[in-house]
Amino acid sequence: MPPPVVMLGANFYTALGAIRTLGRRGVPVYALDYHFPTAYALSSRYVTRKILCPDINKDEEGLAGFLVELGRSLEQKPVLMATADSYALLISRYADRLAPYYIFPENRSGLLEEVIDKKGLALLAGEHSLPFPQTFVVDQNSDIDSIADRIPYPCIIKPALSHKFVRVFRQKCLYVNSREELLANLETALDSRLEVMVQEIIPGFDDRMYVFDFYINRQGRVTHTFTAQKLRQFPINFGSSTLTRQAYDRDLVETGLECIRKIGYRGYGEIEFKQHPHSGKFYLIEINARLSTLNILFDKCGVEFAYIMYRDLLGDPLPDFHLAENRPWAFWHAYEDLISSAAYLKQGQLTAGEIVRPWLAHRKAHAIWAGDDIKPLFSFGRLIAGKIAGRLRRAVTRR
Repeated sequence: MPPPVVMLGANFYTALGAIRTLGRRGVPVYALDYHFPTAYALSSRYVTRKILCPDINKDEEGLAGFLVELGRSLEQKPVLMATADSYALLISRYADRLAPYYIFPENRSGLLEEVIDKKGLALLAGEHSLPFPQTFVVDQNSDIDSIADRIPYPCIIKPALSHKFVRVFRQKCLYVNSREELLANLETALDSRLEVMVQEIIPGFDDRMYVFDFYINRQGRVTHTFTAQKLRQFPINFGSSTLTRQAYDRDLVETGLECIRKIGYRGYGEIEFKQHPHSGKFYLIEINARLSTLNILFDKCGVEFAYIMYRDLLGDPLPDFHLAENRPWAFWHAYEDLISSAAYLKQGQLTAGEIVRPWLAHRKAHAIWAGDDIKPLFSFGRLIAGKIAGRLRRAVTRR
């Protein structure tokens, strides 16, 4: 039997896509999660072993110790993969303890913290002169009046660490229209001891968002590249892909390569850019140092990043491949895209025709559905039905 993959996190379609990629290639997948009822990827036929683990949000140290004990118990040294930022950070922070028992890309100490933390990325971009929106890091010592005078409006307030920010503002970021609004929200953030950033908004609709996906092998050579264009997001304007088409762009590839070479990254990664509608310049928005939500799109286009990483880390790399043509595929998350489409219509950002045309123009790489693996669709459906029922119960109770 080939060495297994230990997949950290199974409650999102990021994990589901990677599990299917690897399982179809005959790779055993041991999927870990801390809450089985919401981990719908565990119902995939390609999960070899389901493992209940400590909650990373409550006990990161406990999860690290759990992984060490799990690694000791396995006959073969597995490849370790992260499906969320929190798991990628754990691998980085506990690399020395995990390395005797797992195989994963080797990055310099602290690099993933810089890349994943939005403040760290802003500082890294400044250090390496990367194309980055104008950004101010705000803490207790900042002159917020000066920042409010210098930033163009509208702008956004972003967290350094998302989960703490969401607890206070109930949003992933704040859209700010005026100086007064900015100052009021910054004071709330500072009172809550949050570290935030004020960032320029690159103009343009959501279809100006692009991703550059890549793999850098253990010797530091870029072996695989892929580019795609977002068409719609959830939540709209500042969210995750709901409809994203594969689209080759040479300038995007060159910009992405320049960024990763300056940073010195290893392994699989994804850089999100926004293209300025007038200059055509690509601005770095964020770097994902974990598996992507677009796994199924990669597979349909012949660039299976999860399997590419697996083979390279085992010392049996696949041939280099840089997708430099357009193929007819688009990633589609049906449930979230229906919600976001309704929001685009309500706000007048898209017409019905503008919603339907790109959907009809592409073959679909489905986020949840797969003909050879249908159970996750039913598991996901039960979760959604439960959420809807919960909202109805709360609405009745309030009345």
